[in-house]
Amino acid sequence: MTSGRGHDRVPYSVQVEYRTASSFLVAYSINLSRGGIFLESRSPPPIGTAVTLQFAVPGTAPVQATGTVVWRREFEDPDGPPGMGIEFQSIGPQLGPMVDDLVVTYQGISVLVVAGSTQDRTALTRLIRSIISSAEVMSAADAHLAEALLDEQIDLVVVEADGDPDSALAAIRMAKRRPQPLPTVALTSSKRVREQARAAGADELASNPPPFSELQRVLLRALGRPSAIR
Repeated sequence: MTSGRGHDRVPYSVQVEYRTASSFLVAYSINLSRGGIFLESRSPPPIGTAVTLQFAVPGTAPVQATGTVVWRREFEDPDGPPGMGIEFQSIGPQLGPMVDDLVVTYQGISVLVVAGSTQDRTALTRLIRSIISSAEVMSAADAHLAEALLDEQIDLVVVEADGDPDSALAAIRMAKRRPQPLPTVALTSSKRVREQARAAGADELASNPPPFSELQRVLLRALGRPSAIR
C-alpha cells in the first residue's frame, strides 16, 4: 500500500488477492456488489483518501477499481478488525463478465468442522448448512484427524475450541501453516482460549455455542476475507 505526500500526493494503491474463486464470490455477494469493500489495515488512511485497487482472483485476469475511504476502524472490536471502508467510484468493465464466468464454474463451499463431541459436530454441520446451503461440510474429532482433510479444496475451517483447547489450537496452527493459509473461525466461551486462538492465527472468533446471527456474520466475513492485501 503506497501513498505520496503534500501536493504530490498520489492515491493509495492496493492489490487485493483472493485465495479461491469461491472466496471472491462471497466477497462480491456481501460487499463488492453493493459498491464497496472493507480492507483490514493496522494503519488505515484518513477518510477521503483516494484509493486504486486491483483484484486478483485465481484463474482470471486482474480487475481494476478506484474508490474513496469513507470510514475507518482504528482498533479491533466486536464488529471486526481495524481497517477501512472503501466506496467504489468506478470499476473496470471486466468485473461483470468475470463474475458471470466464476458463477458458471462455481462448485460450492467446502468447510471443515473440528470438534471433539459428536453432538457438537452434528449441530455445527446443520447450522453451517442453514447459513450456506451449498456448503459441503466435513468433520474431524481432533487435530490429528483434521490434518488428513486439510487441503487446498477446503475453503474454511471452523474449530470448537472449548472441549479440547490444545487440539483446537493445533488444528488452527495447521490450517494457517498451509502453503496458502486457510481461513479459520474459533468458537469459544473462554477469554483465555480466545486470546490463544487469536495468537495461533484464527481469523475470526465467535461464542460457543454461537447464535445463528453471530456465526453467519463471522463465517461470511472469514470466507470473503482476501488472502493478501499488498
